[in-house]
Amino acid sequence: MINMLSSFKQVFSDKLYVFLAVSVFTLFWITFNVLGELLFFTPVFVFYLPSDALSVFMLSDAISALMAIVLSMNVYVIKNTKVKMNKSSFMGSSVGMMAGGCASCSSMGFVLLTSFGTAGVAVSTFLSNYQIPLLVGSVGMLLWAYYSLHKKLTKSCILN
Repeated sequence: MINMLSSFKQVFSDKLYVFLAVSVFTLFWITFNVLGELLFFTPVFVFYLPSDALSVFMLSDAISALMAIVLSMNVYVIKNTKVKMNKSSFMGSSVGMMAGGCASCSSMGFVLLTSFGTAGVAVSTFLSNYQIPLLVGSVGMLLWAYYSLHKKLTKSCILN
């Protein structure tokens, strides 16, 4: 665990990557909370968290934080190493984005239902029934992406 923090400190010792992480976290936090109908900008700015949405809110926060860390570390690895990035490095980030903004749990569910008919109902039902496991899975994939980035950073002779 302490070794895992060394790569975190290595990346975030530069203020550019701290700024990037804060920006990404803010963007995804706002997006997930707007899609989850917890944050409203019109007619007035309101944040409302009902008790039944607490677990989804906490998982979305964790996804936003992990997404910020992983994307900042991806940029650091791309800019400062000679290692080629493969598809698996970006898989955790993309799945986290898709699962965090669950379409059936937001106002997008209505668009999904009306646009795709019976298939939309089936997908919406699936997503709403398995929202928590999907969010937990995306947290796991983001943790795996962090671990793989840590491994890339701690290998000797790959930094410029």
